[in-house]
Amino acid sequence: MSLSLFRRLRGKSSPGFGLELLSIVIAIVLGFIVTEWRESRQEAKKSKAAIWRIAQEVELNRDAIDHMLPYYEKMLHQMDSLGGDSLEVSTDLVGWEGLNPIALQSSAYQLAIQTGLLSNIDFDRATAVSLYYAACDDYSTTSAYARQSLLLGQLESGHQYYTVLELFRQHCQVLKFLTHHLQEDYLPEVSALSPGE
Repeated sequence: MSLSLFRRLRGKSSPGFGLELLSIVIAIVLGFIVTEWRESRQEAKKSKAAIWRIAQEVELNRDAIDHMLPYYEKMLHQMDSLGGDSLEVSTDLVGWEGLNPIALQSSAYQLAIQTGLLSNIDFDRATAVSLYYAACDDYSTTSAYARQSLLLGQLESGHQYYTVLELFRQHCQVLKFLTHHLQEDYLPEVSALSPGE
């Protein structure tokens, strides 16, 4: 029915009708293309801002790890020197300040995941970011276990404290490696930019 209506309109219309119709169709198609292009640019801009925030978060975590790792190493070195389960960590270790787990930041990454912004960046970068934050989660799991053990009175011997500190040190070394890889290979150009650029 619509085809016959079109034929009737075409039959009664002026010779310029086809040209008008074609220009309307082209205008509509171009409108869709421009809208899609704008939306794509907005998404790319948001993804770039998310990566910038992740780069800042990785930098904060790196500073926290650089601050705490020497403490873990110093305590472990003293424990190695003193040895034994009879070690009283709070009195026998010079500079003992407790287990001191690091509160690693991950809110920028979580927000990027929830809003789907990581799906707009290249696969290798998204993989490297995900691996880094998986290592952060592993550290946080060990940290939660240590806190729970401490609260339940299950950390009693020097050997048990040594094990927890050694786990913290190993996590930190893995995170330092992944941080270096991430910053050198995937985040260098965004580290220097502001989120609006």
